Amino acid sequence: MKFKINQQELIDVINIASKAVSKSTNIQTHELIYFEAHDNTLTLKAFDGEIYIKTSTEAIVDEEGDMVVKASLISNIVRKLPNSLVIIENTNGKINISCKASNFNLIAFDYYENNDLTIPETEPISIANDILKRSISQTEFATSLDETKLALTGILFELKGSFLNMVALDGYRVALKKVRLDYPTDYEGREYIIPKRSLLEWSRIVGDDRTTDLYRKDNDLIFVSGSTTMQCKVIDKNFIDYRNIINDISETSVILDKRELINSLDRAQVLTDSARANLIKIDVEDGHLIISSNSEIGDVREVIDTDQKGEDLKIAFNARYMEEGVKACDSEKIKLNFKSSLSPCLIYPEDSTYEDEDFTYLVLPVRLAN
Repeated sequence: MKFKINQQELIDVINIASKAVSKSTNIQTHELIYFEAHDNTLTLKAFDGEIYIKTSTEAIVDEEGDMVVKASLISNIVRKLPNSLVIIENTNGKINISCKASNFNLIAFDYYENNDLTIPETEPISIANDILKRSISQTEFATSLDETKLALTGILFELKGSFLNMVALDGYRVALKKVRLDYPTDYEGREYIIPKRSLLEWSRIVGDDRTTDLYRKDNDLIFVSGSTTMQCKVIDKNFIDYRNIINDISETSVILDKRELINSLDRAQVLTDSARANLIKIDVEDGHLIISSNSEIGDVREVIDTDQKGEDLKIAFNARYMEEGVKACDSEKIKLNFKSSLSPCLIYPEDSTYEDEDFTYLVLPVRLAN
């Protein structure tokens, strides 16, 4: 095998394939990248036991063939090469990498499980990458870290009533993103729980100006965008019925500036104690939202003007949980709905930037002693 390719183009595809390379494993094949040069196309494949990635780019192929090399090694070498033409040749298990005055010789691996990735001949679900990436960022932070609750470590994809509903919850908060979407009728009512890591890696790979096609294959999902394909396993568990949790019957409602609330929450956490769940107290009274916190080293008080409707209220929250939900709202103004000091707070964008998209965030309060 022998091919030529620009250094930056090569590092780009290596970076993509490396998303499916395990950082800590005893399985050697999960540390490797498979290179295949054919018909002036360079294809890279990698598999770490959870994610399989295949990506391609144009290259000058002088001699068709393949090779396998440790991902971290090839990545470090190519990254340090000059931004010029790289020539890679594999002859009798020895790999030569040259670029201008640089020259490396490596031993190729002689074993690799070369499983190809086939796309089902079915109509896919198609979604614009900018919408998908935005929806992932608005939900992934609310997934659970508790592996004993496996279903909650992923994000639910629910196709219902011409909407894609993406849901994440961890027992303390719920993030729900709804996107109006045209999809094949046979997908109506289907649900998939997709591992958080798979979605995060995909969002880091794909460009905003393309579309992702999503296919179901046995117990896996296949994502396709441009010349890159990713296959990941779905979580075969039952998700919590989130609709029974989100019940917006509010007695008090306030509209306020998103950035002002984020800044106030950020300052209030300077004196919070992580051992006490980053506790902050919120008082809604006379058109103001008052945030306070205290610890052994001092206290802080923040006052924000609001458009208030309904009764005054005293309630407490984990400041980080509250702030993450506020940051996920894609608007300059947000709306907070309260029912009582013991009921969840629901947070909405008041003037969403994007049409055909809705976001809802629910966070449970912290019970306060009198």
